[in-house]
Amino acid sequence: MKSVVVLGGIGLLAAAVFAWPARAVAYPQWQLSSGAVRCNQCHFAPAGGGLPNGYGRMENGDELSTFEGDGMLLHGKAQLPSWLALGADLRGALVSQDVQDPNGPTLAAFPMQADAEARVAFHAFSLYVTAGLRGQVRSDSDTMVPSQSFQPVSTSEFISREHWLMWQPDPVGFYARVGRFFAPFGLRLAEHITYIRRDLGFNQLEESYNASGGYISDQWEAHVTAFAPDFVRHIGSDESGVAGYYERRFLNQTGAWGAQLKIATGPGMTRYITGGVGKYYLGLLRTLFLAEADLVHLSFDGASRDQLIGLAGLSTFPIKGVMVTLLEELNQEDLAVRGAGRTASTALLGWFPYPHCELQVMGRLDFPMGQPATKTLFTQAHYFF
Repeated sequence: MKSVVVLGGIGLLAAAVFAWPARAVAYPQWQLSSGAVRCNQCHFAPAGGGLPNGYGRMENGDELSTFEGDGMLLHGKAQLPSWLALGADLRGALVSQDVQDPNGPTLAAFPMQADAEARVAFHAFSLYVTAGLRGQVRSDSDTMVPSQSFQPVSTSEFISREHWLMWQPDPVGFYARVGRFFAPFGLRLAEHITYIRRDLGFNQLEESYNASGGYISDQWEAHVTAFAPDFVRHIGSDESGVAGYYERRFLNQTGAWGAQLKIATGPGMTRYITGGVGKYYLGLLRTLFLAEADLVHLSFDGASRDQLIGLAGLSTFPIKGVMVTLLEELNQEDLAVRGAGRTASTALLGWFPYPHCELQVMGRLDFPMGQPATKTLFTQAHYFF
């Protein structure tokens, strides 16, 4: 019995770790608050995330770090041709978790990420690849199969989270993209442990293979994505379907609202997700307010169930290079059953002291149904070239 409890503690600890963000350079809190109204103003990807472009690197050096410096590749020491962009992410982490298990391990320090990124462009076409090693608490564990995999960790240590081919003549206008990536959907927070990521098919390593297209402008953007499971490594979700996202900016581009739809079919179950997102930046308080709510209809074996998953919070920027985020979450797993839900409260303190450097501390309380709270303290140090 004791071994079962210990393994359970390891599993819960590792679940929190695997769910933590893969790329700290993709913070949607900087949309609107930094003056950028489109995520692809700072990133090559249409909906943000991944390798920053030249403007994103300059912003990191001039505006987003406490002490200014050179945000370009290798601090400006390397000059690349315009058709080539390179980058890398190195991350170490320390996590302490109280899972109400006195016998289970509650403290771990480990290398979390080691990824290399490359983009090659030819006229309107570009090829993007991210490859690296999978961050994990224990490198020798064949007994633990994370929820986003269908094989032990040791058989899939080398991974490529994203690789895609895109046609996009200009940053503003139409685009088309095929490959492995997350479909544009929701707030796209970096914290994959949040319910709106973890429970809607956007958890860590759950990128799907997609055919996606859309239109982007300063006033609005729209994305439609057909997705399928990872047929190469069988890592991630086993669902297929379609997702759509529409966003419009308002109030002189200090606010944004969005509507979204996702239909996902997997073995024995279909999920219909409809929802909306909102952001508003109040410059007087240097604070961005954000929220997302999604209604999920599950259909399986002749039965059905409705869920409500939501998040509300704010990010404030008290001084240059410092971001404080507070989040409240709800996952009502069955709207027809009273008390069939869980809540979570998260506080994050992020500091970008110099270009390419990030330090973050996170405290989280997760309240499962009828169970004591899971308490997590997470710290990480991140360096990106």
